[in-house]
Amino acid sequence: MRTIFVVDDDPDQAELMAQALSGAGRLVRAFSDPIRALAAMTIDPTDLLIADLSMPWIDGRDVVTSARAKRPNLPIILVSGYPRGAEIAAAEGVRFFKKPIDFNGLRTAVDEALEDGDSLLSEI
Repeated sequence: MRTIFVVDDDPDQAELMAQALSGAGRLVRAFSDPIRALAAMTIDPTDLLIADLSMPWIDGRDVVTSARAKRPNLPIILVSGYPRGAEIAAAEGVRFFKKPIDFNGLRTAVDEALEDGDSLLSEI
C-alpha cells in the first residue's frame, strides 16, 4: 500500500484530489492544514506528497523544505494555477502540476512520481 498526502488549503479541492487518487493500492490522506500534514509525516509513512503552492499559513515552498528535512528523497508534486508555478517547482527540484486539476493527468503524474521516485523532474 502506497501512502499519498494531499495538502491544499481548500478542503474541497484536497478531498477531490484524494478521491481521484484513492484505490489501486493507494491510501490517500487529505489535509487542508499544511502544518498538520507535516506533523502527520513524522508518524505515518508517506510515499508521495502533493501540495498546493499558494496557501495562507505556509506556502508550498516551505512545505517542500519541511518535508525534505524529514524525508530527503520524498517525491513531491506542487500544484498551482499561478503562472510561475512550474518555475518555482523547478527551482525547488520537485514536480509540477497545473491547476485547474485534470484528474486523469494527475493520476498519471502520481504513477510516474511513485515509479520514478525523485529521479526525474517533470512538468505536466
